[in-house]
Amino acid sequence: MGKRASRRGNRGALENKISPRRGPLQSDRHGRRGGNSQFLRTAKSRDSRPSDRFLQGRGRDGRGLDKRSVRPVKRISVVTLGCKVNQYDTAALLNHLPSSEFVKNEKFDEPAEVYVIDTCTVTHKADSEARNYIYRAKRSNPRGVVIVTGCYAQVSPEQLSAMEEVDYVIGNSHKFSSLLGVIRRGKVQSEPKVLISDIFKEKKRKFDTPDIRFFPDRTRAFLKVQDGCNYACTFCVIPRARGRSRSLEANEVISRLRTLAHAGYREVVLTGVHLASYGRDIGSDLVGLLEKIEESGAVRRIRLSSLDPADTTEELINFVSESEIVCPSFHVALQSGDREVLRKMRRRYSPEQFLECTDTIRSVLPEASIGTDIMVGFPGETQEQFENSRDVAAASELTYFHVFPYSIRKMTPAANMKDQISPQVKKERAAELRALGKTKKENFYRTFIGKTLDAIVESKSNCTTENYIHVKLTEGAIDTGTEIKVKIEDVRNEVAYAIAV
Repeated sequence: MGKRASRRGNRGALENKISPRRGPLQSDRHGRRGGNSQFLRTAKSRDSRPSDRFLQGRGRDGRGLDKRSVRPVKRISVVTLGCKVNQYDTAALLNHLPSSEFVKNEKFDEPAEVYVIDTCTVTHKADSEARNYIYRAKRSNPRGVVIVTGCYAQVSPEQLSAMEEVDYVIGNSHKFSSLLGVIRRGKVQSEPKVLISDIFKEKKRKFDTPDIRFFPDRTRAFLKVQDGCNYACTFCVIPRARGRSRSLEANEVISRLRTLAHAGYREVVLTGVHLASYGRDIGSDLVGLLEKIEESGAVRRIRLSSLDPADTTEELINFVSESEIVCPSFHVALQSGDREVLRKMRRRYSPEQFLECTDTIRSVLPEASIGTDIMVGFPGETQEQFENSRDVAAASELTYFHVFPYSIRKMTPAANMKDQISPQVKKERAAELRALGKTKKENFYRTFIGKTLDAIVESKSNCTTENYIHVKLTEGAIDTGTEIKVKIEDVRNEVAYAIAV
């Protein structure tokens, strides 16, 4: 950890650039919480009518009123499915809904005037989950307006518009130009209204995600700095759902980080559909962005979301090792450990290159966590090819796995490949890899028994360390959002148990 350890010893100088010390969910001495109070808040009451504490004005009938338009305050239920990019999109939209017009339900199934389902379409299960939420919304309030947006809406609008429960289908192409207006003015439709364009063909589309002032209900904020993907993996439909790669200018990234830091967030996760492509459309790159962020002192701590092994360069790894603010954790997607399967997937690396990447991370950052995504049951995957994946994962420096059975996605080349694998075989292979992943995670965690690590409290007794170890405190309760030091004492069932020191 040499250089990293010495540079992190200078954190005090960095703290002087960042004034907020209060966590995003902690109250200040006046009882206020982090974030901007003029934006959407969450209702605690289970009553179908907004509780008095959320009303901006009161009419004679006791209902909340917007003083300018004399409209009742509406309840809105929102669910976000899928990745961090989707979560950021939803949070950004909620940030721009004024509390003079809306109050967000704490639970999705509470009665509301408006329901928003921000969907994922990575697998058929994600599609099914979205449809389930649509049914739940209409059962909760048959007269409520049901709006479906996100990747499923973009890729399969015909499926969603065929559902009688749906009032609006708004693709990613129109998410930031139309969704807010539909939420505010939309009505129940006899036939669903569909707002979609072919986002993948829009070669000059700009990064259009609005800014964000606070991240609801989270101690770590996400910041989307990149969207879309220019690659064409044969199993993946996301380029059609998100369009081509586009990036947020570095000065705007820093401005948004400052806003989140001012709201009290100690850690911000930089996220994107293909984060390693950041800057290629604007004459920059990810390392250049990280350098500017560090120089700015805009935020205390940065974490990187998923990276492609082909783009996880020595330059990036070395920068993280010497950085005072970038957390020592990587997530690099393996997908398969078999050379032929990777070729059929159109991945841009070999198993040997993946192992070289994880070996380099471990040699430069001995305490770093290294996670991955592994797919099982890709069309034509033989038992021998699966075993190659298992063996590469076992031999690697990986510390945790996300294992996914292959799911047929329309409009992808893999959907038409021969020798589709049976669900039972996929299930068995996934179980074997998950067991290996559990062993590797616990072995990694055990190397820290007796050591003291920096962590952020996610809830009263649950923490996440700087190198992405999930910790449960065995004594006491600490305010959410607090930055603490923890001493690891035991590891059980993929959880490290610790005391605050």
